[in-house]
Amino acid sequence: MAKLVIEFDWERDPKGYRLVEDSRSTRVVRNGKGRAPKDFEHCRPLSSTDLLFRVFVNIATTPAGVWEFVRRYGPLTRDGWDSNKGDDVRLVISNAEHMRQLLRYFSGNEKRPHLAVSRHQATQSSSLEAQVIWDPATMVPRWELRPRTLLDALWLQFGQALTRGGRISQCQHCGNWFEAGRNTGRRLDAKFCSDEHRTSFNSLKRSREK
Repeated sequence: MAKLVIEFDWERDPKGYRLVEDSRSTRVVRNGKGRAPKDFEHCRPLSSTDLLFRVFVNIATTPAGVWEFVRRYGPLTRDGWDSNKGDDVRLVISNAEHMRQLLRYFSGNEKRPHLAVSRHQATQSSSLEAQVIWDPATMVPRWELRPRTLLDALWLQFGQALTRGGRISQCQHCGNWFEAGRNTGRRLDAKFCSDEHRTSFNSLKRSREK
């Protein structure tokens, strides 16, 4: 199956973000107040690192982690662009935990996955625009997907990783998630995200056994 191309252009506040807590919620709110295009900077978060959803599940576990993710990659929802609203931290953390539960299930570390709206729905749904375009390099038609928010993009990227025939495993050394199997450079039964971490793990194991 050909890889679906995810095109995602986003904006973030160059003045940064802060955590705001009240009696009802904790939110990540942008520091800037302006709403004109000049008040935002363009970014392409999916291009900044390999498989951004893995960064998301690893750090979006606390309010401080959500703030750090938004600071690096921009707001996760459209509310994050509104200086009077901001991203709801509880909503973001629940999405990250849903992804982690599915990763544990697909890696064999959890017997029952967290179910979404129905028992046939594995992940959260994503809002996106889809069209067939001519590939500019080959002039062959291909799908192009454009998510509407960063959170939609993360779920779409996550779903693509789950369904393209490889396996997502958790590194026994660092605990981070990595892809293994076809076209990943790692064997399907790999237990480590890199050869360096395999060597470090075995070295630590030998030192403990002495």
